Amino acid sequence: MKRFLGALAVVALPALAASPAFAHHALQAEFDINSASRKWTGTLKSVQWINPHAHFILDVTDDAGKVTSWIFETAAPNGLRRIGFSSKGFFEVGKTYTFTGYPARDGSPLAFIEQITLPDGRRVRIWFGDPNGSN
Repeated sequence: MKRFLGALAVVALPALAASPAFAHHALQAEFDINSASRKWTGTLKSVQWINPHAHFILDVTDDAGKVTSWIFETAAPNGLRRIGFSSKGFFEVGKTYTFTGYPARDGSPLAFIEQITLPDGRRVRIWFGDPNGSN
């Protein structure tokens, strides 16, 4: 029995250790971070304070008047807490925000946030690329 459990551990542990790598993705694979960043301004619909990435849902109205709910992905909630954000009372649903970031490569209404402009005009940079400001 000990031999069986030992063999099971040898097979199972590497598989379990590798599984988080499959669950995560490279930014470059999903988002067009090598192009110029874009800006979206709209009404905050909700904040999803979940791992591995928090999400902001923003209703954005285009020039034709069509409203699209965009999903903006960012750092994990713990990373957001470290820069002063909170899941309780910090982001106000119904207020106007501007997100600067990089759209999804597949053309879906999904983007990765580089910077948030809060309703009071303050800007908060959330970027983990080159510290000199380039991607």
